[in-house]
Amino acid sequence: MAANKIILKIREDASQEVAIMLAAAKKKAIASDAKIMNTAKLKVEEINAQAAEDADEAARRQVLIAELEARKNSLDSKRRVIEEAFSRAEKELTKLPLDKWEKLIMATVLAASESGNEQLCVPTADIEKYKNGMLTKLNVALVAAGKKGELTLASEPAKFTGGVMLIGKHSDFDGSFATILRDVRMKSEREVATMLFGTEVK
Repeated sequence: MAANKIILKIREDASQEVAIMLAAAKKKAIASDAKIMNTAKLKVEEINAQAAEDADEAARRQVLIAELEARKNSLDSKRRVIEEAFSRAEKELTKLPLDKWEKLIMATVLAASESGNEQLCVPTADIEKYKNGMLTKLNVALVAAGKKGELTLASEPAKFTGGVMLIGKHSDFDGSFATILRDVRMKSEREVATMLFGTEVK
């Protein structure tokens, strides 16, 4: 009988110990589960926040790309307008009335002639103008400017469509309208852009 009581006592103590251990394990499991859930919740919030931030950044990038593309298209469009303006100006130069044409050629030759005895290389379409008096006018103006008035026409016509080239002993001067406009463009394209659009086209 005593042995049975001892066994029962051991069982009770063991049951109590087991119960305590189970309760502690359960408490620990609940705490661990809560910690895991809190960590998971924080991670989800972090992921959501990062996703929102990434979405905002992606949206900002898209806006920036769209703005850059719009600016590029705007600049390309403005450059085309400027290109067209200078191209049209070159065409207009080839159609100048005789008096304005003479004035331009006179200014070009007087400014570029070093000695006054250069050869003039001119477009085929203008040769008759020089033979019919323009060459004489140029030589008279050069003499008045203190230079020799001995300009002559080159044997070969120029390959450009408008303007004049001076062929000198030491150097030549390209006074073709295309070259003059290119020089003007290099020096004043920003001013032209400001005039056309109110801003510089870089």
